[in-house]
Amino acid sequence: MIFLINSAINNDQTRLQETLNSLESIWRRYPLSDIWIAESSRNGLSSAFVGYIPIRAKLFTFWDDPYVKRVYSERQELGFVKSAIEVYTTRELLRQPIFQNRIYKLSGRYELTDNFRPDEHRLATFKRRLPTGFSQEQCGTTGMLMTRLYSFSRELIPVIRDTLSEIQEYHWHKWGSGGVFDLEHGFYKFLPRQHLHELDTIGVRGRIGHLSHYVED
Repeated sequence: MIFLINSAINNDQTRLQETLNSLESIWRRYPLSDIWIAESSRNGLSSAFVGYIPIRAKLFTFWDDPYVKRVYSERQELGFVKSAIEVYTTRELLRQPIFQNRIYKLSGRYELTDNFRPDEHRLATFKRRLPTGFSQEQCGTTGMLMTRLYSFSRELIPVIRDTLSEIQEYHWHKWGSGGVFDLEHGFYKFLPRQHLHELDTIGVRGRIGHLSHYVED
């Protein structure tokens, strides 16, 4: 198994602990799993913080990436920044050689629960779609596919990469024209439906963004 984790620890102890909890929740259940971390802190991580990340996790650093720097320099809302970076860094990880049959994508603020059942995952698996809280004029679609945890087969890597490219382009367009958009609206809008498999419970819990509210799916 391989898990891709997007994280922006930003030298914050709470965020570091959340990412470490993500790793522990995986290895406790699946000790042989590979984990790749895409770390995109605005100003990088100090060596002390990097030292807390287990060496068996493969760390990809994006804080000096020109695209990531461009996103931070836009001075847009947090929702814009988080999705713009996650779309890009996930797509970049998927350019690496991957030999596992299924790829699991987990947010660095979340951890697996005992309701996570890999045998239920096929095609591109997401928690069942939700309606958007925005008008279609605002966000360009009517629903969302939550990205706290999702997965896809190795054969679908080209499809997911292409979908992420479409999301990235529309994301910049929508925010630039006064609308709102994010990765979750993007997967709902652009992922071809013949590749989608939905679950009522996907087996993840964690803190929602910058809020103190916790959710379990």
